[in-house]
Amino acid sequence: MSGSEKILDLQTLAKTLVSKDRKKALSFIRKRLNKTFNNEYEHLVWKGWERALNRKESMSLIYKLVNGMTAKDAKKAFQDLKKKRSEILIRDHTQIELSKQYIHQWVQLLGFYSEFCSE
Repeated sequence: MSGSEKILDLQTLAKTLVSKDRKKALSFIRKRLNKTFNNEYEHLVWKGWERALNRKESMSLIYKLVNGMTAKDAKKAFQDLKKKRSEILIRDHTQIELSKQYIHQWVQLLGFYSEFCSE
């Protein structure tokens, strides 16, 4: 899957989360899970999103987003994850893929969510 397709998927998911439509977000995630992934970390993050929304896990970040997290709180989470991404690389160089793939997906999603939420 190309970089532009991944970005488009994350943008689409962010828009469904901003619209507070859990069923639509879950449907989109499931469609995305039927496509190929560049690596296992990308697949894991999408599976985690599906699980959290399906189970309505109120403490999960994705569930908080679909329930209307404010742009301010989303931006804070965005900054926190960007910081965590860098900290992981400093503390444990064996976690490069976790930082580059898994957390990066979250950072991008939160960035788009914040952008669309502000509109």
